[in-house]
Parts: sequence; structure tokens; C-alpha cells
Amino acid sequence: HEIKNELTEMGIDVFEPESASDKHLAELFEEFSHFVLHAEKEKCLEIIEDDLNNGGMSVGELQGGSDVFSIYRISFPSDDDDDHDDDGQADSNNAAIKLLNYYNQEHGLSSKTSLTIGKIKQYMLTMCDRRSRERNCRSYTSLGNLMFILQLGGPTSGQVRHIDNMVPNLQICLYMSSECPSTVVYAMGDGDGLPVTNANTLVDFWERQGKVVPGTLKEVLIRHGDTKLNSKHTKYLGWSTINLQLLCFGKLYQPVEYQLGLQTDPGTTLLAGGNEIHAGPPTKHSRMFAFAIGVPADEEIDADDDGHNEEVRLNDDDIGKNDGEVQYSPVLFHIDFCCLLFSMLDHEYKTSDKEDSVREAKRFLVEVLVELIRDYPMNEYLLQIDQEREDVRTWLESILSRIEEGRMVGSLVEDAVQSDRILYTPDLMKRRPKKKKKKKKPTS
Repeated sequence: HEIKNELTEMGIDVFEPESASDKHLAELFEEFSHFVLHAEKEKCLEIIEDDLNNGGMSVGELQGGSDVFSIYRISFPSDDDDDHDDDGQADSNNAAIKLLNYYNQEHGLSSKTSLTIGKIKQYMLTMCDRRSRERNCRSYTSLGNLMFILQLGGPTSGQVRHIDNMVPNLQICLYMSSECPSTVVYAMGDGDGLPVTNANTLVDFWERQGKVVPGTLKEVLIRHGDTKLNSKHTKYLGWSTINLQLLCFGKLYQPVEYQLGLQTDPGTTLLAGGNEIHAGPPTKHSRMFAFAIGVPADEEIDADDDGHNEEVRLNDDDIGKNDGEVQYSPVLFHIDFCCLLFSMLDHEYKTSDKEDSVREAKRFLVEVLVELIRDYPMNEYLLQIDQEREDVRTWLESILSRIEEGRMVGSLVEDAVQSDRILYTPDLMKRRPKKKKKKKKPTS
């Protein structure tokens, strides 16, 4: 109860089934998850792997698994996809529907007693309504990005902490398997200052850590916090302004104070408003839950119950679009931030007399990056960086290798500071003029 109360204060609700119909569905969830994870594990894994390996498009792998046990995400068709019936679940190539159909067929269940997409959605929306009543906040009228997340066996080490871009939508985790570890939620320390939500508070946070922030970097951050980013900076990242990105992801710079998690029973639902720092937990056994985002009614986008009014107002065109697919861990966020700031420093300070101050600013940023990598070194970062960003992937692989071996990384820091490729986005590198090859002089 203490953990639940603390989560509630953080804007996160954990609800258990109350009504007879909800309890009946919770029993179905448990039976279904046992069917997938244990009773028919081999056949269900075959359905999953067939989709994953043969271009089925509904199965992917999440970070946090191991070499032996993968964590799968199995997406349902979107609501505007007409090739399935929400209740009848006609034959489909979608792996999530195949799992449901296989379970219902093996149990000889009628349409009234079977487990369907529609029943899973309705259960989630019921929990959303409960949150709205208890918090007297906006209602969530539809769902998006519905999927199963599961692993067949363990142990796994868990995910690195991260933020999914959710606001103003709601993150919903419906736990299906018995004794299922919940998502881990992190409470972050702020060092007796303001949380990191914009360029000014980021500079303040670094200085409270005892860091000397170079004047050139401080000037760029504060002057351009609200500057609309355009192609001269980079369009590759899809960022609108520095301050909006920090409003969403800035807490990733702050140290972890403690973490909260629960063992849950089938039907237990976690609902998180806002962009909370969280991670999939380390596990010892199989685990399964359904995930979705709750989308508010359009007319309610102005009323935010978690204090994100500015962000909601500035992003009201993204209602339903912020589905958690844009995800950052501390390391990956700072890599992209470095790429943006390197290009801004180059653009703002082109003259030769500024070269030293630009290098100083870049070195500071790279040293912060190395600190973040040391805090949580993991090779999975390499899988989350696009293949076309080969230079930063190779550099990061070298950094991780040296940290693992206990070797110094100073030369690699200088490589990143001096390079015109490592911490730059592909779109900027493609626009650079190609160096002309010198013509060979004819030999006499």
C-alpha cells in the first residue's frame, strides 16, 4: 500500500479489478497468458518467430532481454485497418490476433466467452474511466498503439531507464500473467534545485553538480532554448525546440533517488500520466502484459491533471500521435542533443578566434556523455542507433569496450570533439560539399 500511495502521488495509478465482470476478465487474462507462456509455449513461440523472421510487421524485440530470452512486442492492427473484426477476429496475418484465435479455438470458447481485442480494450478504458473519476481529471475516450509485451522464460536483466513521449496521452499496462513484476518507476533527485525542464534549468543543474559549463555552450543553450529548429541545425531528429525536448526528457539527466515496483496479479492495471521515467523490470520467469496509450477527447486537451499545461498547449496537434514510440534513455538522448548542439556551435561561431571556445564546449558535452555511459554501460545502445549513423555507433562501441576493460577513454573523447562525423546527423553530413579530388599532373 505504501508503494501504491507513493505512485499515486507521482500521478501513477495501480488499479485492481473490482466488479464481477472485471474479475471474470482478469481470470481470462490469466488463462490466456498461461496458455501462451506455458501450456502452448512452443506453438505460440512459432507464431511469434514466424512473424518476426518473415516480414510479418506485427512483432518486434524490445531492449532488456538476454541472448537466450527475448522480450517481444506484438502489435495489434490499428483501428483504421479494416482486415479484422474487433469481436469476431476473422483470420488475420497479425500475430496478436493469431494468438487470441489459437487460444479461443483450443478452448472451444463461444463468441460470448472468448477473449477478444474488444474485451481487452474495454477493460483498459474502464480503468481509464476509474482514473478520471478518482482524480476528477480528463477522460480518455480511445486507445492507440495496442500490443502484447511478453517474454517466454528468464532471467532477463531489465531495461535501462527511459522516457516515452506520451503527454497528453496516458500509458496503460494491463498485467496478465500471475505474479507479474510491474513496470519499474523512478523517483529522481533534483539536487535541491528545480528539475531539468529547459535550457536554464539544465545549466543550473550542471553547475549545482560542480561542473563548469563553458560560456559559449551556456550562451547557445539559453539564447536558443525556444528557437524553432530548422534544416540548418538538423531535421533528422524531428525536434521542434530545445526547451520542448527538455520539458519532455530533461529529467533523464537527474540522478535516481529510488525506484518503485510491485508484484501484480492478473487484471492489475498501471496507468501513468505524463512522461515518467520507467523501465521494464529484471525478471526471473516468463511475463506477459498488454500495453496501450489512452487518448483524451480533443475538447479536453486544455485541462491537464498532471501540471503539463504548457506542453499540452504547445503539442495539441500531437494528440494521439505521442504514442510512446519516441523513446529516450539518458545516453541516447544526450547523443542526439550533442549532435544538435555541435551543429549549432559550428553555425554560430564560424570565426577562427572562436575555435578554442567551441572545442571547449564540445569537450564538455562529450565528457557528460561519457559519464552517462559509465552510469549504465550496455551494448544494447548500439542496436537502438540507426545503421546509417555508423560513425557514432563505432565510437560508442569503442567507448563501451574500453569501459568494460577498465581502460582510459581520453583519446576517444578527443576523437569525438575533433571529428566532423561522429556527433553529427546524417542529413548534415550529406549536405556538406564534397571535397574535390586533385587532378594528377600528367607525367612527361
